[in-house]
Order: sequence, then structure tokens, then C-alpha cells
Amino acid sequence: MGTEAVDTGLAPAPRRVPTVFRLAELLPFRWWYLWILFIVAIPPVALWMQQPLAFAAVAVITLASIYAAQLCGARVRLGLLKWGRVADVLESENGSGTTWYNVYLPIAHGWTVTRQRWSGLNTKTRIRYTLDGQQGELVLRGREYVDGVILADVRNPARARCVTAFTYDLDRDQTGNWVGRLRPRLRIGMACWSVIVIGWLLLAGLAATGFRTNFAGSSPSANVPQAGTLQVSGTRTTNTVPCNGGYLSVSGVDNTVTVTGHCTSVSVSGDGNHVTVDSTDAVSASGRGNVVTYHWGSPKVANAGTSNTVAQG
Repeated sequence: MGTEAVDTGLAPAPRRVPTVFRLAELLPFRWWYLWILFIVAIPPVALWMQQPLAFAAVAVITLASIYAAQLCGARVRLGLLKWGRVADVLESENGSGTTWYNVYLPIAHGWTVTRQRWSGLNTKTRIRYTLDGQQGELVLRGREYVDGVILADVRNPARARCVTAFTYDLDRDQTGNWVGRLRPRLRIGMACWSVIVIGWLLLAGLAATGFRTNFAGSSPSANVPQAGTLQVSGTRTTNTVPCNGGYLSVSGVDNTVTVTGHCTSVSVSGDGNHVTVDSTDAVSASGRGNVVTYHWGSPKVANAGTSNTVAQG
């Protein structure tokens, strides 16, 4: 199916790419980027509370992966702004898929792209085009293709994009050069993404430098009730626990727990915890690198972990 002729007026390549277009590529607000950050941060939050350094590493890797994908596409788009020419569309073939509801999907008529909420079929369009006698093929997904401009790279005509692939409008001046103007909604999205990235990196930095994940703070913990049980957990927390002949269990990473009074038993697991207890009838140590010190008595000791220390002191 052929298309009507469109205005092909562009300044000769290479053309200058406006700085604001480059900035828009560096600050991309995409809902699926936010979804990735949400999936990384929220569902495994219990794990990140125990392993903040792991969260810091995963957070940085996730953001780097998002930008790797973004900059890969940006390289093509910016190359087309500099070296692209309008290709002649030979035919387009539409195929339908799933139905989308109330989403922002662009549709192009010539150079003009409109972006409004839309509900309908997710269309897959195969477009065949030609530039300087070389034919190429492009697949578009989203709204049905009508007659939007296809830009192809004069250096490699197989590299092409429809104008709907650009989040900014490709307006031109009288000489055919790009006019660097951004829509207000796009500028707002760029500002939001800047705040999100800064906040994400700050959170990763806090986790890497020892951000406490114990939301109860370092205030004294509840008493170990007589013949009862108390669980103390967290990461890099400091607790003072009065014990009244009950059962105390300590887990987590790098916690410091001072136990006053007498416990029937003290159980320590996790990594790098330091527990000091006045007296206890039994000590159970598992995990790795935990240190348990008791002031007096001769407790029964069960040490099943790695590099744990249980001693009087």
C-alpha cells in the first residue's frame, strides 16, 4: 500500500543535533523503567534489610542496565537526526495483537505525532521502504501505522525509525534544521526521572555505607519474658535486652546485643553478630563469625556454625 507524498525538506547531512534532544535521551521517563525499579526494590525488601550491601550492588547494576538499553536506542535515534533522510514507503502491512486500555501511544501523520490516551488493538505493522535505491524493512508496534515519516540513515539505510520512536517533536526551521523545542509534558517527565535517579543512587549509597534497616532504632528491646521467647533481628543494630529466665534468639547481620539478667537459653544465628549475656543455661551458635560472651556460669554450648566463638568474658 503506497502513501501520500510528505514534506521531505531536511538540511543536508550531517545536521546539528540540538542539545535538548540529547538531554531528553539522557533523562528518559518510561513507565516500564519505573516498574523495573519497583520490582527490584519492593518485593525482596526483607532480603535487602538483611543484606544492604547486596541491595546497593543490585541497585547500581539495575540502573546501569536500564541506561545501557536506553543509550543503545538513543545512539540510533541521534544518528538519524544527524544523518537521516526521509525514506519512500513502498507498502505497509498491519497485523493485530492484544488489546490495550487507556495508554499513551503515539500516532503519526507525516511529521506530526499526536500522543493521547487510547484504547484498542496493539498493532504490529511491517513497513517496506526504499532510500537511494536500497530497500529496507521496519516493524512498528503500537497504534496502526498511517503515513508517518520514516527516517533512514544515509550511511546504512537498513537503520531506520518512524518519527513515533522519538519522544520529542521533530520540528524544522526554514533551512531544514531541527528546532530544539520540548513539550511541557516531556520536560516534566525529564525532571521526574532526574529526581528518581538521584533518589535511587542516594538509597544505594546509604545501603553501601551502613544504612540501618532496623526501623525500631537502637532503643532498648522488649524484655525476654519468663519462660517466654524473644526474637531479635536486623542489620547493624544495637540492642539492650533484659532477660527474665526466658529464651532469646538473635539473627541477622552485624548486630550487637547486650543481655542483662539470666536466660534459660541464647540462640545466635546469622553473620557477624556480637552477643554478651550475664548468664545463661545454654548457648546455641550457628551461622558464621558470631561471637557470644557470657559473664558467669557454665552453660551447655552447641556450636554448629563456622568461625563462631563462645567463651566466658
